[in-house]
This record gives sequence, structure tokens and C-alpha cells, in this order.
Amino acid sequence: MDSNLFTDKKTAYDGFVKYRKSIMDAAERGKFDDVFADICTKAYYGDVIAQDVVAYFYSKGLPGDLKLNFDLYMSWEIFSAANGNMFAVEKLEFFLKFGLDAIFEEDDILRQAMRNGNITKDNAIGVISNLLCESIVDLLKIDPKELIKADNTGVPYSNEVNRKYVKALEDSLVPVAEFLMS
Repeated sequence: MDSNLFTDKKTAYDGFVKYRKSIMDAAERGKFDDVFADICTKAYYGDVIAQDVVAYFYSKGLPGDLKLNFDLYMSWEIFSAANGNMFAVEKLEFFLKFGLDAIFEEDDILRQAMRNGNITKDNAIGVISNLLCESIVDLLKIDPKELIKADNTGVPYSNEVNRKYVKALEDSLVPVAEFLMS
């Protein structure tokens, strides 16, 4: 992905704060469902900041309104990062660390990727994180149509649910390395 198409961290953060505040204000007025549905619609139609906000609320839940759902949180967060939200990428830093370390340990990959113009020193972490997330989205077939329709019965963090994402990250290493070297 062309890093010029990314939503920079400050813009994404400022938008995130604005959306989160509107949802929290609506929750206080008993209108959470309406405003959250509007944000979900924006997320569905490609608003990367809305995608990150939806992820946030699934990671936290909201008493009486929305259950914590680790699976939906990870799917939306990775989807937002795959679509170029650099604030979402930053939130996934710990999760992506293994993949980044594996790629950065291979000097040949980095040298070839820089020669080919796929990355620069300034954008390497962001671009590679984005590529890893794009690959995870493809491998897990993360689709906003399915995420919107998902029944939120609540899914707390578990090793089993997390393992699905870790395995997809591991399986992304070869295709991302091949892309970087192409």
C-alpha cells in the first residue's frame, strides 16, 4: 500500500476522540444504540477512524449497551490498520511485534524492499505493519459485512480466540516478505 494513502496518527487520533465522545455522550442520554449504529455504518462504508472506534467499544464494552467482544475487537482493529489507520497500527504494536521482528531480522528483505521502493527508512514500520494486517484480513476473510451482522453475545479474551490471530500473523510473514522483495 502506498503510505501516502495512510491516515496519519494525529488525524486518526483526533477523529477517534471525536467519535468516542459522541458515543459516550449518546450513552449518557440513553441513545447509545442509535449513535453506535451510525458509527458502524461509517465503518462499514470505509471510514477507517470509525472502524477503529468500533474496535475500541468492542474491546471495552459498555454496561447495559454493548458486551466486550475480543474477537470483534481484533477483527475491526486489524481491518482498520489494514485500511491505513496509523493510530490503529500503533494500538496493534504489541500484537504485530513478532511479525515485525521476524521481517526486520532479515536484512536481505529490507535491503531489497528499499531498493525496490516498497519501503523507506521513514515508513518501514508503518508500511510493514499495514501489509501484515492486510494479509491477516485476507487470510481470515475479515469482511465488514460479516462484522456488522455478527451477533455480539460477548467473547472475552481467551488464548483460543487470540491463537487464531497469532496464527494468521505467522502465516502472513512469507507473503509479506515476498511482496517486499518483489
